[in-house]
Formats: sequence, structure tokens, C-alpha cells
Amino acid sequence: MNLSQLLQIPWYSAHRPLRWMTVLVFALCSAGALALGLLAGRPDAWRGAAMLYGIGLFFVWAFFLPLSLLLAIDARRLRVPGVQRPIFASLCLYGALGLGLPLAVLARAGQPLLPATALLALLGTGGMLFALMPRYLAIVIGLTPSLLSGLWRHFDLPGFTDPRTVEVMLLLIPVLLLCCAWRWRQLLRVSNGQASGWNSPMVLQFRNGSWGLWSQVGEQRLLCQRPGWLQPAVDLDDVGPTQPHRALRVALGGWYLPLTLSSHLRQLALLLGIVAVPVLSILLLDYLGPHDRNNTDLLKGSLVGGLGTLGVIAGPMISALSLLWLSKRWQRVNGELPLLALLPGLGGHAHVRWQLLRAALGLPLLMHALVLLLVGVAMLCWHGHVAMLSFLLLAQLGTTTITVAAMLNLFGGRALPIWGAGLLLMIAIALTLLSMLLPVLALGRHPLHGAASTLPPLVLSWLLFGAAMVWLGRRGWRGMQRLPHPFLAQP
Repeated sequence: MNLSQLLQIPWYSAHRPLRWMTVLVFALCSAGALALGLLAGRPDAWRGAAMLYGIGLFFVWAFFLPLSLLLAIDARRLRVPGVQRPIFASLCLYGALGLGLPLAVLARAGQPLLPATALLALLGTGGMLFALMPRYLAIVIGLTPSLLSGLWRHFDLPGFTDPRTVEVMLLLIPVLLLCCAWRWRQLLRVSNGQASGWNSPMVLQFRNGSWGLWSQVGEQRLLCQRPGWLQPAVDLDDVGPTQPHRALRVALGGWYLPLTLSSHLRQLALLLGIVAVPVLSILLLDYLGPHDRNNTDLLKGSLVGGLGTLGVIAGPMISALSLLWLSKRWQRVNGELPLLALLPGLGGHAHVRWQLLRAALGLPLLMHALVLLLVGVAMLCWHGHVAMLSFLLLAQLGTTTITVAAMLNLFGGRALPIWGAGLLLMIAIALTLLSMLLPVLALGRHPLHGAASTLPPLVLSWLLFGAAMVWLGRRGWRGMQRLPHPFLAQP
């Protein structure tokens, strides 16, 4: 196979939205790294440029290139010869290009190559390992950067350009490569190519479409893959004509099912267990290191950072999951949706709309409210971070408007196309990231010169985004009023 064909193997292994998302993320990281290296005007600017480029490289190796494994598994199960070697050659080619091009730029600029080589190779192999390991281990790997950052600051360890750090990274790279090779071979021989709960690797989550398994959250097949103690227990008390919104939630299914208190507590215990990993690690650092006020500041800063990360993930995810699940009902022609209009106790036209909105928006808005409450409690507890946390509060309000506007348009017969909903979520994620980073740069302990001037445009951007969502929601509400009843499929 020629080079062009080798480059196309991962491209055709991935779904179209993931292809262009990868191109976008990698192009933004590469352009940002190039701009930082050329325009910063500092001798050590290449360090930040290498780190920014490494983030894009990690994304490519964590979410795009590992999809070649799906092609390899299918080819082996179908006994198709001559496929495995081109896949391996394709990965080697991407690895050489991913390292060679930035190193050529650094060499032309007269910068040291060995630290950058070690850093980029470590991030690339770490991304591949993240995709190949089971999901419960991938969560721990995903928390590693934050923990390493706290560890570095706490013990005042040398930077990645220090020769001792470079030696450690060079020792870690072959270990990670061996882990990747072992895991790839294991999945190639044992896996059937389908996700099977928490034991399956992250890469298999993309088997079922461009949204991966997120588009099937709540389906019975996936629920059965959970451990016994995580199986949902449905609460059918008061389901009937007296409370039609609960009957609608049962009919909608998925994560809209009303669960018992014990089931909610078990899921909360899992979430707290995941959150406890970084918190316990920070407390361990506090126990091992010198006991002074810096430890308290480290713990507080880490918790604020974790809250910001939760804000970035939770808001758009709540909107996406709600919209994806209900779109299955309203954008596919089937006999189940019209039968919902026959549920007893729905009442007249206006009452039907109210009950549907209560059932469909009640759970997402409750989850948005819980995140808002968490941010509000943090603002009351940490007075020194009120200004920074207020931007996270604004971000959560902005993502809440997406949920309401998208649902109203779905029920009003004006459902957003997949690219439109994805664009809104990408804008919200970008603004949320800026709401987490810019206040830190402008109002943190070491404010960056000129960063404060970016905060008013950020607030204005959120206001304009909110106004657009209000207009979009009003459009959907008018569509609902014109329909004879909301249980009409809109393919």
C-alpha cells in the first residue's frame, strides 16, 4: 500500500462527525502552538507550544487512531487476509508524522529536541493506552494530569525540560508501548468488537455510531451489562391517571424512568467513589508533604478546578443525553409515540403540553439545578473565588437554555438537525472552557496582563448566546401551540 492509502485507514474507520472533530481539535491546537511559539517573544515559549500541541496529539491518539482496532477486529473475525500489517504500518506512519513535523519546526527554531520528543511521545502513547484500557481504568488515567499537576507544585519537582524528568519520560515510553501492544493483541484475539459494560475499552464505545454509546444511554441492552448492584430499580408508586407525568416518564424509558431511592443512592455512591480518587490523592499529598497553608490552598484550588471540570462536562452532557434519547421517539416514525396520547389523565390540549414538558424537562432541569446548587455552595464557602465561580454559574445557566430550547423545538415539530445541535453544544463547551480559564488568568493569584479585558466580551458572548436560545425556544413554543397534540413524529 502507498502512503496515501495508509493515511486513509483511520479516516475510514471513524464516523464522519468524529473525523471532522479530530481535524478541528488538532488544527486548533497546532495553530495555537505555532502562534504561541512565534508571537510570545520569550525563549521558553516553545515549552507551552509543545504542551499545547501535545494536547491535540493526545486527542488524536485517544479518540481517532485507536478506531483502527475496530477494523482489525472485524477483519480478523471475517478471516480477511492482509489487513493487520497495513493497519500497523498506518499507526507507525501517523506516529512518525506526529513527532517528525513539530520536531522539524523546533529544530529550525534552534530549540532542544529531546525534551519535546519525550513529552510528545509520552502524550501519544498515553492517549492510545487511554483508549485501550477498560473504562474504569480510563477514568483514573483521565484524572492523572490533574493529580500530576498538583504533585509537581506540591513537591516543587523540576519541569519536563529537566534532564532527570526527561530520563523518567524516556523510561515510561517503552513501558506504555508494551502495555498498548499487549492490550491491542488481547482485544484483537478475545474481543467480539462490541462494548460490554465497564470492562470493555473506551474505543469500543464508538462502535455504535458517531455519538458512540451515548446515543443509547438507558437502553435495556446496556443496562443489563451493569453490575447487579447498579441495575436500576424502577419506582412505579403513584404511576397512573393521578400523576400522568410519571406515567409519561415510564413510557419514555431510558434515564427518564423514575427510580427508587436506594437505586439513586447506589448511583450516587459510584459518583462519589470516582470523585474520592483525586480528593484522597490530594489528602495523601498533604500527609506526606510539609504541613503548611500551601496544602490547604492546593486542596481548595484542586476542588475548584474539579468543579470547573464538572461544569464543562455536566452541562452540555445533560443537554445532549436528553435530546438524543427523546429524538428517538419524535424523529422516527413508529406506532409507540401516538399511543402516548391515549394515556389516561392527560386532559385537554394545554394540560397535555404541560404534562409532557414536566416529564421531559423535569429531570434535565433538576440535574442542571443540582450543578448550579453545587456552584452556589462553593461560592458561599470560598469567598475568595466568588468572582471566578460566578462565570461557571453563568456557564451553567447558558447550557440550561440549550436544553429548554432544543426540547421545545423537538416537541414543536421544528427539531434541530444533528449538525445544528452539535454546533450549539460545541459553542457552549467553548464558552464554558473560556469561563473556566479566562477568570483564572485574569483574577488568579498571578494575573496575566491584559486578561481582565477579555472578561466583558465573555459575558457579552453568554448574553448573546442566551438571547439566541430564548428566540429558539420561543420558536419551538409557537410550534407546539400550532400542533393538534405533541405526540406527532417529526422525521
